[in-house]
Amino acid sequence: MNKLTNNSEKLNFIIKHLNLKGDLIAKDFGLGASYISKMRNHYDNTLKDVHLYAFENCYGIPMRIFKDDTISTEAEIIAILDEHKECNDNDIFYKNKRLLANLEGDWYAYFYPSNSFANIHSIKTTIFGDGRVVDENKNFGHIHIGKVQSIIIKQAHNSKNLISLTFDNQQVAYGMFSFTLVSKSNHINQKMCNFGFFSKKQLELDIAKTILGDIENMQLKINGTFENKICDYLEMVGYA
Repeated sequence: MNKLTNNSEKLNFIIKHLNLKGDLIAKDFGLGASYISKMRNHYDNTLKDVHLYAFENCYGIPMRIFKDDTISTEAEIIAILDEHKECNDNDIFYKNKRLLANLEGDWYAYFYPSNSFANIHSIKTTIFGDGRVVDENKNFGHIHIGKVQSIIIKQAHNSKNLISLTFDNQQVAYGMFSFTLVSKSNHINQKMCNFGFFSKKQLELDIAKTILGDIENMQLKINGTFENKICDYLEMVGYA
């Protein structure tokens, strides 16, 4: 019975057992492959709690494996992983107390507005411990936590249209994470997609703009002729 003496050894075993690829982990975490290798090999205390939380949020590896020193054998770890997998295999959304605890509090959402003459949006958003979400514009909703990604669904205060923000779980622990926002623009009710990011710390708009880059790469508005073509086709086949 192989005994694992530290968290790096536990993590290295889990990565091998789950057949996780080092280059994929590096890509998911936004880190270099050599850094992931240092985590696995107990190099200079590289592996920190923030990394373990990210592994939990991204790959569903229970944090208690690393926090409980009595869990020290490969067989014990496999049993916990199997139990955790069995509980969650049939669910799309599930309870992740650690991720929700990391999300709880005030965040600032940065993305480009639909109005070409307006400045970058900086919207204070509050996430509560029960999963409720409300922003400073009185849009409200709930967060739904998935195994690898999660989604915030809000209802717009005025139009009552839905707003969705999808993000990767493993980025949350770093206090800044990107999201994909699907909504309808104000005034003309045009469908659109924005890429943006949440920050735990409020940023100067110039810094946020530098992070976002050019608006052409961060925003997509649906072409009005697209829906017109759908209507034309439905009319042609007799459904309209």
